[in-house]
Amino acid sequence: MPADEGRHPPPTLDRVLNPNQAQVAHPQATPETPRLDAFTSAASVGPLLWASQVEGRLEVQGGVTPAGVVSDEIGRLFVIALREHFGEAASAIAEREWRLNGNPRRLLQARVIKQAVACAESALSLLLAQSCLVQIEFSAVMLGWRFRRVAEGLGLDPASLGIERRQALDDALAPDFRLPPPADADALAERLRTLLSQVPH
Repeated sequence: MPADEGRHPPPTLDRVLNPNQAQVAHPQATPETPRLDAFTSAASVGPLLWASQVEGRLEVQGGVTPAGVVSDEIGRLFVIALREHFGEAASAIAEREWRLNGNPRRLLQARVIKQAVACAESALSLLLAQSCLVQIEFSAVMLGWRFRRVAEGLGLDPASLGIERRQALDDALAPDFRLPPPADADALAERLRTLLSQVPH
C-alpha cells in the first residue's frame, strides 16, 4: 500500500486565505482610471487622499485638507486599482481586512492605502506559493500525489508512464499555472484526467 494512501491532502493556502470574496463583481479599470502608483504616491504626501476632476478625468490627490470639489469615488477607484495590480483574489483579501468597497466616500486615509497595499502584496506572495505547491503536487515528472491520485483513479500505474510522456503532461498543464492565482485544483484534476485519457498507454 502506498505510504500516502488514505491520508487527507494537506490544506491549501487558498482555503486558509479564503479569497471567495473575489467573486464579487466590481467595476473594471479603464484607461482613465488611476493606477495603484497614483494612490501610493498621494499617500506619501499627506494623511488623506481624495479624487478631483482635472481636465475631465479623476485624479488622486493627497494632503491635509481637500481643495476644490471632491469626488465621492475615491473608494471605488482604489478597489479597482488594487484588483488591476494584484489580481482579484489577493485584492479581495486586502479589501476584507481593511473593509474596502466601492461605496461612495470622499476621503481615504493614507495609512489605509499603505496597509492595504502591503496586505495585498503579502496575499499575492502566499497565493503564488500555493500555486507553486499545487504545480508540484500535479507534476507527472515528480510523481506528485495529485498526479498519482488522478492516474490511479483511471486504473493507471503512474510509475509505468515513460518520462517523455510525463514531461509532456507537465508541459500541457504549465499554461494553467501562468493564470492569476490561486490555482484551481479541481479544474486541474479534470484537465489532467482528460489528458491521461487521450494518450495511448
